[in-house]
Amino acid sequence: MISVIVSVRDTAAEAFGRPMYLQSLGVAIRSFTDEVNREDKDNQLFNHPDDFDLYELGVFDDSIGKYELRDNPSVIVRGKDVKIK
Repeated sequence: MISVIVSVRDTAAEAFGRPMYLQSLGVAIRSFTDEVNREDKDNQLFNHPDDFDLYELGVFDDSIGKYELRDNPSVIVRGKDVKIK
């Protein structure tokens, strides 16, 4: 199975979070959107959506153990764009 590799970048910290392996970009976007909109006083994505963006880093094929990483990670969606006001 081929999994997409994504990571949330915190622009305030200028750092990427731990990579996540998901079934598709659609699942990644849905998960990120859900988290940005999950109200909780400790949820930094909810409290500061302008500081977080979801990036695609590449893909992983678990049938052959091969990574294909992007030379430059690309933004899939921005936290501020999926935040429901």
